[in-house]
Amino acid sequence: MRIVLPFVYWRVPVILLRGPARASGRDVVLLSAGSPSAFIIGRFFAQEPTVVRRTRVPVWRLQRLLNEWRAAADLVDIEIDRVSARLFLDTTYLALPRWITSWMKVPEDLREFGRTHRNAQTDLRRIRVKNFECHLSREAKDFDLFCEKFHRPHTTARHGDMTMVSPRWMLRYVFRQGMIQWVSRKGEKLAGGILTIKGKVLTKRVNGVLDGRADLLKEGVLSALYVHAMQEAKQLGCTELNMGGSMPSLHDGVFRYKSKWSSGLHSHDGFISANCVTLLGWNRLAGPVADFLGQTSLIHHDEDGYSALWVFPHDEPLTAETLQQHYDKLDTAGLRRFDILLPGDAPVGFVCSTHVRLIPLMAVGEGGPERLKLCELAAPGLINEPILPVVNSTRQSHAPSS
Repeated sequence: MRIVLPFVYWRVPVILLRGPARASGRDVVLLSAGSPSAFIIGRFFAQEPTVVRRTRVPVWRLQRLLNEWRAAADLVDIEIDRVSARLFLDTTYLALPRWITSWMKVPEDLREFGRTHRNAQTDLRRIRVKNFECHLSREAKDFDLFCEKFHRPHTTARHGDMTMVSPRWMLRYVFRQGMIQWVSRKGEKLAGGILTIKGKVLTKRVNGVLDGRADLLKEGVLSALYVHAMQEAKQLGCTELNMGGSMPSLHDGVFRYKSKWSSGLHSHDGFISANCVTLLGWNRLAGPVADFLGQTSLIHHDEDGYSALWVFPHDEPLTAETLQQHYDKLDTAGLRRFDILLPGDAPVGFVCSTHVRLIPLMAVGEGGPERLKLCELAAPGLINEPILPVVNSTRQSHAPSS
């Protein structure tokens, strides 16, 4: 399929979008090629942007058109298959996975796990208080109930305009390989999820809450799904729990929730995730792009793993206390590196792990992602030296083949 995709989608739509920035309210412009990313558009703009210009070009002429149009754009977003990215685009972009998967080792003792993971301890306590029960089902009638009353309304309520409900035939195919996990109380089903098992890995595919009810979310029914999945995984002899995909951002709510349990990150095994890549580019990081990255940290491909990029918000005081609060909230297990761009000198007293690099925004603000790539030559820690311009390197893959 990777070989076929460039021929199927050989004419690439390109649009120039304008609208108010979500971060600042000022007018910003996004150059989008391929299938527009609802995630990037939703985080970059405060409201539905207007189309300034639109065209379609053969994929082998895409880079030339992007070079012609990108001077008018603050941010460039390319959604394209991996083969075309490797063959026809240069290497100056930041490559993001379409989705990122969190995983965890199945704990031997949940109570002990809670004592060593403070954020998870609250969920474990709440689940015991609420008296949630769990059981598994492979009955066909339960699949229809789950799709109509649980999965669709929950997904629609949670993601709004960004909702992408999986086709029923696809969910049925997954269900036939696995089972539905129900969370109930006093006999009433409140939440459910489809699970599959392969080898020693139990995978959570999709979740659902009865009628998408917000009150049940507040009570912790989704937490109950995750906790009981750990228990089921242990009983079924699994050693690893794949918690499913989320947006590639440390600020994404779903990702943040999973990070309290996770042991690391995996590539997502969905068709789009496996065969497509998101490429971001910019001419100048300081300004609208920095504002965007201050609210939407990005998880990106980095050799055979994943790293993260975040800009400290310019409208907050750069003190050891505020930086520490943000860092403690955002840092997650499984990152190869965490780059934090600072508007000034690093505050005295800030404590972080060795995989964190503090980079002055002024050192990389005038230029694209290639200036960040030069930082890879530096050792982890505080990078103070200005980054010099770099000539584009030869073409190579933007992302690992896995």
